[in-house]
Amino acid sequence: MRRRPFALTGSAVVVALALAACAPAVPAPAPAPAPVVAPAALTPGQSGRVLEDLGTVLAAADKKLDEDLLDPRVEEPALSMRGAEYVRADATDGDRAPTTLPTTAAATIVPRTQDWPRTQLVVTEQPADLQAPRILVLRQDEPRSQYKLWGWSRLLPSTSMPRTAKPEVGSPVVAPDSDELTVSPQDAIDQYADVLTKGKKSSHDDAFEPNASRDEIEALRSRNEKAVKGSGTYDESYTPEGDPVVSLGTIDGGAIVVGQLTALAKTTLTLDGATVPISDKFYQALSGKKTAKKSFVRTSTDIVVLYVPRKGSDEKMSVLAFESVITAAKAS
Repeated sequence: MRRRPFALTGSAVVVALALAACAPAVPAPAPAPAPVVAPAALTPGQSGRVLEDLGTVLAAADKKLDEDLLDPRVEEPALSMRGAEYVRADATDGDRAPTTLPTTAAATIVPRTQDWPRTQLVVTEQPADLQAPRILVLRQDEPRSQYKLWGWSRLLPSTSMPRTAKPEVGSPVVAPDSDELTVSPQDAIDQYADVLTKGKKSSHDDAFEPNASRDEIEALRSRNEKAVKGSGTYDESYTPEGDPVVSLGTIDGGAIVVGQLTALAKTTLTLDGATVPISDKFYQALSGKKTAKKSFVRTSTDIVVLYVPRKGSDEKMSVLAFESVITAAKAS
């Protein structure tokens, strides 16, 4: 029997087309249903392009020490931090250059979310001057806006970053008031601010592992207290600025929490005739004075990156990275 391989196929196509022409169109869902698991907010390729653009903007602004040139890729608080570093570099004739900010990623932590703002963390390669790697905090405020540098922090010595999901998958975003951790992200930032303000007198002192940045802060505070003893007082305070900018879940059920603190360091003179000589050219540029007769106040913008363990864990919280930039000074 002779085979007719194409006749049936052609007939079937004609019938299918005829049926399709008569049948009503299947309605498309509007809007499209959300996936069961939210996708990663940024692909590795997109993240690489963001870092490349950021590097170009930083290089141009750093060369001219021009804060206005940062606008395309830098936002607050990083904008004020970098601007203050430009003032410092200019006042010291370049001797105290802006912080080196590499824009090549050693690791990227991307949020898994469909909401805005979206914040990713980039652990940079070590700078050429062999300083500590940085953690860059990059945020997209709205769907069509650029990712911008929100802040940066220095990875502390001997710090190992907790394991997180691959960038292609994305890490879960943890709510500021989450009860899935030993303390909520917001409480973690609040408690560390209290520890920095009160030292060992803080009721949260034992909740955190020791770290190098805190040791430096306490050593400097001790020197300043001794320097003013007999002629005045020295006080420091650390205040959280709103909710953590982001908290991203780790593989072990904990979270990396990033927040901003404002630090005030105030020297108040109580001895008649005492003065505070302001010899530092950077402080002169910020305050507009060379001597303080009543008080001298420094304001710093601090970026802190914490690790908060999962609920039920016996681990203490730890500081992964910390950066402090003096952004204002006032003499009276």
